[in-house]
Amino acid sequence: MQNLKSPGKLEGVSLEVREGEVVGLAGLMGSGRTEIVSAVFGLDPLAEGRIEINGRNLKRYSPRNALRLGAGFVPEDRKRQGLVLSMNCKENLTLAILKRLSALGFIRGLRERLLAKDYFQKLNIRAPSIHTGVSSLSGGNQQKVILARWLAAGGRLLLLDEPTRGVDVGAKAEIHSLIRQLASQGIAVLAISSELPELMAISDRILVVRNGRIVGEQTSAECTEESLMTLMAGAG
Repeated sequence: MQNLKSPGKLEGVSLEVREGEVVGLAGLMGSGRTEIVSAVFGLDPLAEGRIEINGRNLKRYSPRNALRLGAGFVPEDRKRQGLVLSMNCKENLTLAILKRLSALGFIRGLRERLLAKDYFQKLNIRAPSIHTGVSSLSGGNQQKVILARWLAAGGRLLLLDEPTRGVDVGAKAEIHSLIRQLASQGIAVLAISSELPELMAISDRILVVRNGRIVGEQTSAECTEESLMTLMAGAG
């Protein structure tokens, strides 16, 4: 991502997320961290800049094109933006690949069920069945369904906005472990969290965003909450 600019939001943001790397974005509310992720997934228009995903230039900024190049987005508000609560788990999981699963306009039911069961097992999604309504799942398992959707679609860059917001302590630890596991499989992860200990636990590097700019970078091994807060606030 090079020189991303959006009036009043981003001012020349450049960053790279390599295969198998988790990069965290830290910043105060309104700093521009969410706008970076939204721009990469084609949700917010850019006045200027260049985005490459898997070595391919994203020429037209839209979620469809970002998805085609291998990006997946897990939003902060999973119930309003990430899930269709009237659908079951299987339907939510396969939303992004319906065309691939279709033959002559009909969904290949067996293939869809097998794929959903496979990702239920891979991500340890706890639900009575793939046909269970997604609205009845815990917050942690709902997050896993969204992650599974993008992995099933071939996602190689995961954009996570507050990935453990509203989940219990056990589910949080499980999601942290899953993020690290996905990175070990070569998936690139760009994650936002308001919880600095979380960013320090899951990230290889942490970028600090302030006033629409990246103002600092630290490895998780060298940083402290205090050093990150100093950069976030512009003090020192």
